[in-house]
Amino acid sequence: MKIPHLPAAARRQRENGVVAVIVMLMLLALVLGFICANLHALSDLRGELKRVEQKQIRRLGYAATNSAPPSPATTNLSARVQPAPASPQ
Repeated sequence: MKIPHLPAAARRQRENGVVAVIVMLMLLALVLGFICANLHALSDLRGELKRVEQKQIRRLGYAATNSAPPSPATTNLSARVQPAPASPQ
């Protein structure tokens, strides 16, 4: 069995191709590393934001909603106003 002898130019091309693949894989690994680091940082920031929100809710002393309680004036007004009785036809 004969081993084919490649010319020097063909060997260099093959070596350059291997180096290019290795460089691309390294760049891909670097980008994936940045993505993972950013996801981890976002997760930490989300947790910190929740802690700050809970701390503010406890400090200000009101529930999760920001709606104001109904005022006595509107409550009394709605109790006094009654719909007119329907007239028979």
